Amino acid sequence: MSSDTDPCVAAMECAQLLQFKEFLASSTPNSNSSELTSGNELMMRHHNNGQATNCVTRSSNDTYKVTADEQRAEIVATLWKQLATKGCPPAFQLKLLHLATEQIMKDLRHAKECEVNVEDNINSIGEVQPQYDLLKLQKFVSTQLDKLLLKLTDNAALEKLQLYADEQALCSPTAPCKCQPLVSSPRHSSAAIKNKPRKMEDRHVCLERFGAMYELSQQHAGCRFFGVFDGHSGALSASYVTSQIPQLLAHQLQRLPAAGDDLDDVDFYRNAFETAFLQADERFALKRITSGTTAVCALITGDNKHLYIAWVGDSKALLVGKRTQLQLVKPHKPESPDERRRIEISGSTVIHAQGQWRVNGILNVARSIGDYSLEAVIAEPDFVDVPLSEAHDFLVLGSDGLWDHVEESFIVDTVYECLADAKTQLDDIPKLLLEAAKEHDSQDNITAVLVLLKPRDQIGHS
Repeated sequence: MSSDTDPCVAAMECAQLLQFKEFLASSTPNSNSSELTSGNELMMRHHNNGQATNCVTRSSNDTYKVTADEQRAEIVATLWKQLATKGCPPAFQLKLLHLATEQIMKDLRHAKECEVNVEDNINSIGEVQPQYDLLKLQKFVSTQLDKLLLKLTDNAALEKLQLYADEQALCSPTAPCKCQPLVSSPRHSSAAIKNKPRKMEDRHVCLERFGAMYELSQQHAGCRFFGVFDGHSGALSASYVTSQIPQLLAHQLQRLPAAGDDLDDVDFYRNAFETAFLQADERFALKRITSGTTAVCALITGDNKHLYIAWVGDSKALLVGKRTQLQLVKPHKPESPDERRRIEISGSTVIHAQGQWRVNGILNVARSIGDYSLEAVIAEPDFVDVPLSEAHDFLVLGSDGLWDHVEESFIVDTVYECLADAKTQLDDIPKLLLEAAKEHDSQDNITAVLVLLKPRDQIGHS
């Protein structure tokens, strides 16, 4: 919008489009475009101190080599976090994500600065396959996104910004703006703390727009995905699966069902989760990194009629409704009869050490992703499906640092009481659960994710 635009026309311009222009101004402070100099835009620029935010999410010691099969997942995960961190309006996030992903995939072929020399990484026809250092790849993605946003501030590009919005997200240019935000109110919240351990090894991921992010078919386009991952022997395995499992699961959901299968068949989702978990485990094992993680993942269908949960290890998921609460996860502990039998048949042992039963005296869970040196510890997930109804209100996912120290009844009562109190922000509720775990002597990393299954104002006390 140029400075000589009729003020009456300016008043009618879509609020979301104006918000996107302000976002571009704050993200690209070096732009010389006269269209990005309104008072609000300058204030936004000032607020960020003229710096584009950087979304490298891992420390210099928290890295691994990324193969050609893994690079897209890392690019998508980094872009999505960065768009949110920069404050990109929701109506524009998806198309920017898809545009930037495809452009970066092409640019990466010539980005030698990201590559790591791995002489033994040779394909079936004798070609050396490039691998990338994760941190260098993330920085490359960050730089390329900044370049893309800068291009959008050119005068010619500014006239076409509406092309980057979701379908039907913007108002007519000839009518007063009556648009509503694409995401009218939050539908989940999360919190995590390091607590007593020296390092934070928990990770979690919340993808409200999972289906659209990965461009799934109409049936899965509205799906939501959430995951909690409790790492051990370092955070690398947990970090790895936060980006890889969503991509791997999406790939399985994109495939056509086998003959006789139905997309509504529970086995279709069971197989999709199992394949995603096992592929993540197999690929991470090739890195020969001594690290592992539990995993509990939730997929909620777009029509809110089905909940699918898959897990390995002892992170849990509690489904809560007006008349019932249901712990969906049976933890994979080495001392449970079925797991102990399987472990001992494989030639390993279950030993009581450091106050807990452990596989070979080392690991206190019987299933995980990673842990390549413990062959008896498998990544095959258990799976449950729950038909959802109006009786279901919310879902709580968490690591064992929460569940081992806070009664489920306390979690249920606390969440209901907080949801009923309009003064309590949704983001504060998981924090209260973490504080309760600490007060009850939790020494572990703690993560809690709260997912609403209906609008907050429709959730009453049980």
